[in-house]
Amino acid sequence: MRKFISKRRKEPLLLEGLNAAIERIAPEQGTILPLLKARYASVKAGFGGEQQLDRIFESYSFPMKHLVLYDLSLTSSTHFQMDTLFITPSYAIIFEVKNMAGKLKVINNPPQLIRTLDNGEVKGFNSPITQVQSNCELLRDWFQARDVYLPIYGAIVLAYSTQRIELFDTEIPFLFPKAVPTYIRNLPADTPLLDDASFKRLGHELVASHREFIPPPISFTYPDIQNKIITGVACPSCGLFGMKKYMKGWHCTACDGTSPDAHKKAIRDWFLLFGGAMKNKDCREFLHIDRQQTANRILNSMNLQTEGANRNRSYSMNLRLKCEKRT
Repeated sequence: MRKFISKRRKEPLLLEGLNAAIERIAPEQGTILPLLKARYASVKAGFGGEQQLDRIFESYSFPMKHLVLYDLSLTSSTHFQMDTLFITPSYAIIFEVKNMAGKLKVINNPPQLIRTLDNGEVKGFNSPITQVQSNCELLRDWFQARDVYLPIYGAIVLAYSTQRIELFDTEIPFLFPKAVPTYIRNLPADTPLLDDASFKRLGHELVASHREFIPPPISFTYPDIQNKIITGVACPSCGLFGMKKYMKGWHCTACDGTSPDAHKKAIRDWFLLFGGAMKNKDCREFLHIDRQQTANRILNSMNLQTEGANRNRSYSMNLRLKCEKRT
């Protein structure tokens, strides 16, 4: 039976911000660039692991009515995020996906995940078991506030069967993606607790209640980049910074390429990197343009949120909305 509604997974906004920082930091800038690249690789790997589970749900036909929601962020007593929520009229399952290199060990006291890489490096992380248990409690509260009383299960999915892990005796199952359908089908589902109308209403309310997580600007997490960012407009053709503004758009002096709207990517980069509100001066300094009127025209053309008037006007961007592709 096909699912009647689904919220698709989007690439994390953090990846876009980290990529903007990596593109705008020169290779000779100390140790910050390797740190950014390592963080980017980690987030990318996590996203890739989640996609592994997504493919299982997209290719497998379950016999029961169900709903799959990816990367769902809700608010109960606090904000919480679930990698994947699988819900039927009889129960709900929260899947937390892990994709980490090295040998993994989960301990109970204190709750922790310990990773040992092949080079001997050891690092501790929050326990995925604790995370799943907390999310189950918060989702239960969210349900009960809406008079929904479904059993909630939690499971941890290791993205690839090559991952090595050592566990203590825990009630939270650890699964590889291909084992997920069997796990789901073995859960008790004799008596549906929600009728069709209630189940459909719950699905729509879950989707409507989702609020995409907006990460802090990259410079908040990595303050060392503040004075290391290469400013200017990047050429869509050759990738070099330093395009010059002319009447109809932007011109690259390196490859002679032109673009009518290369500034859009640059301004989005600014918000991803620094956040807050952009003023006319910020726009001129970052895009390397001289005239206030030119900056005003650019900012007013981008459907940004505004506050104040005249010289005190500032602009902010809804980062949930992707800018148009560069041409």
